[in-house]
Formats: sequence, structure tokens, C-alpha cells
Amino acid sequence: MSLRVRRALACVLTGAVLLAVGTAPASAATSRVSAATATLAGHPVWAHFSNPTAGRDYTILAELERLIDAAPAGSTIRGAMHSISVDSVADALLRAQNRGVTVMVVVDGKNATSTDPAVATIRKLRYHQFCQNSSGGRGCISTSAAGDMHTKLFTFTRTTDPNGVAHGNVVWFGSSNLTYATGPDAFNNTITVYGDAALAAGLGTNFADMWNRRHYSGNDYYDSASGRGYYQAAAADAYASPEGVGQTDTIVTRLNDLTPDADCRLRVGMAAVTTGRPQLVDLVTRFRAAGCRVWMVIGTNTDGSIAMSRSVYDALLDAGVSLRSRAKVHDKFFLAHGRYGSAYQYRVYTGSQNWTQDALNENDEIFVKMAPESGATRPLYDAYYTHFNDAYNSGTTCTKANFPCRS
Repeated sequence: MSLRVRRALACVLTGAVLLAVGTAPASAATSRVSAATATLAGHPVWAHFSNPTAGRDYTILAELERLIDAAPAGSTIRGAMHSISVDSVADALLRAQNRGVTVMVVVDGKNATSTDPAVATIRKLRYHQFCQNSSGGRGCISTSAAGDMHTKLFTFTRTTDPNGVAHGNVVWFGSSNLTYATGPDAFNNTITVYGDAALAAGLGTNFADMWNRRHYSGNDYYDSASGRGYYQAAAADAYASPEGVGQTDTIVTRLNDLTPDADCRLRVGMAAVTTGRPQLVDLVTRFRAAGCRVWMVIGTNTDGSIAMSRSVYDALLDAGVSLRSRAKVHDKFFLAHGRYGSAYQYRVYTGSQNWTQDALNENDEIFVKMAPESGATRPLYDAYYTHFNDAYNSGTTCTKANFPCRS
């Protein structure tokens, strides 16, 4: 099936969200949520998801291609790509350039020697860079020899939403790469925010820093004291990596806004978890001790074993986390319901950061905290809840006895 046909199918499925917000994931078959829309702080927000349970799912890539095709002549598209092998996305970018759109992309340096046709098309763009640093790493900002440009980000000065309404200041971000294996063949999520000028400007600054290869002592890009590497806006706040070793944890600092209690719920969809984020393990353990219920679905290694270090695995199970492994999970999101200050809210946190040390300290990444939803209507949260269940309900239940919990 072509991307254009799948794009039409994705539009039919838009808004097909299972409104299930109970205390635990149901045991029913997956619902395969494809898309949802919400309004956060007055701005239209769309979420799109890929679910590989019935085969390759082009929902996310079809939506990105639609955004690119809708950008008019005279507008500007900026993109940060960790990897690309899907020809149709590269072709859309070249079409945009040919009709008078300024297209600028930064790409992780590992793609520089690729002979893939999609990469060959990217080389035809007037403004493209394959990032590498003097240490041999493949990041744009990162100075680490092991660093990657892992951000998945596009900004549009002008384009349209799925209903055909024109908007300026549009940003697209999430977990999906522009390859088959870690794009439509995997569980992924993306968010598009329309019309939030502050968010677009902030992420535009992050892109400019990547484009201009701005490096910082100690590989310390995120710095709250100077205001570097974070971008606060109405619909979302974004936080960029890398951050210097031994400082804060980007994710922990954001989740610390939540006061855990017996009514708290935390769900985590994550491609990989390593020992390099002890503050995150401590936070989840503290949440559980306060009565917060926590569920996690984690991706697998090539041999089917859970992509999680044994010490973290044991610590989370000891804390009472409900843990499952599921092949092809490439998501990187936290879904929270709990008390923020004096009010209970529903929040989505997403972006490109895995639960790994390199995501925090070595790679170019973004972690995005969406504005809260509250009350009976929470379409963004509900969509992510259903997407979580899509993977969790078909995963393998993990115990200390069945490590490495093969899926």
C-alpha cells in the first residue's frame, strides 16, 4: 500500500481513541489508536502513533509527509534526523525545495557514508549537514566520541493541520526515526503543535545550535542558570541534551513536579533502559513507596531479551513496578496522572530521550513536557494511555525469576 493510500486511511482513523483511564491496563486485545487531537493552552495539538501488531504502520510518516507537502513556497522547513531510509520522506523534502520552500536538515553523522537512496536524495537539498565532531562522535552539539544526533524534530514556518487549516509556527517531534525498523515497523509516537510561537522559536534555537555546531565545555549544553537548552512555552516546555555528567537528570527534574500518592498513576513506554540513570530509578522507587502505581513496557534486544540492565530490572520489580517486555517498542514517553501543586492533572512527556546515560550526557536529544489536561476531557492523555496498552497488553510479564524476560 502506498503512503498516499495509508495517509487517507490515517485520516479516517483520526480521533479513534479508546477512552480507558482505569487503574490498570485492560487485558483486551490492542485497540490500535492511530491519532488524536487536543487543545493545550489554546493551541491545536495532534498526536500520531504507529503500532506494528498488524504489520508496517505508516501513520506517523504519512503525517510528516503531509506536513511537508503542505508547506507553501516561501516558507521554511527545518529538520533534525537521526536516520533516514524511507524514500518518500526524502522525496517530499526535495519536492518542497523544488517548489520554493527553504529546507534545512541536520543528520546524524553515521549517515554520511550511506549509499541508501533516501540519503542520496537528502544530499540534493541545498542546505544539509551530516554532523560529526572532532572526537569522532556523530552529534551536532555533542562533543562526545560516543555522542549521536538523536533528536527527531521538524519545524515549519507555515503548513496546515490534518483538517486543512493553515498555521504558522508548527513543530513536530517524538520517537520515530525515518527508517523502517525504528519507524513504521515499531511502536512510536509523535506530537505536532500548531501556532505556539514561543515553542517554535525555542526549538528553532535548538536547531540553529545544531546547524552551527555550537559546542560547550564539559559537553554541558543544557544549563538552567544561563537559560541555555530549555524552551518554555504555552503548549509545552522542551529540554535539550547533552547535560554535563553529575548534574541533574532532565526527566527526573520534570517528574519531580508530581507529588506521588495513592491516586498517582505513571506509565512508561521506553525502547531501552540502562544503569546510567540512577536518579530515575530512585524517583520511581519513591513514587511506589508513596502509593503511586507504575506500569512499564520496554523494548527488546535482537535476541528477544528485555532491553534493560539486570540491576535496574531487579530494583524496579522490588519496588513493585508492573513490568513487561515487548518487541519493537521504540517509544520514549512517560504518562502521568497525579497531584501537581494542589490540583490533579494528566500529563504527557515525550521526545527522543531513552532511559540511558548517553541520552542524558552524550547525545543531542529533546525531552518535552506537554501542558496539562484536567477534568473529564483529556484526549491527549487518553490517546497515549491506549497506545501504551497497545504494547503492554501484548507484552511478556517480567519477574525476577524469568530474567531476561524474552518477548
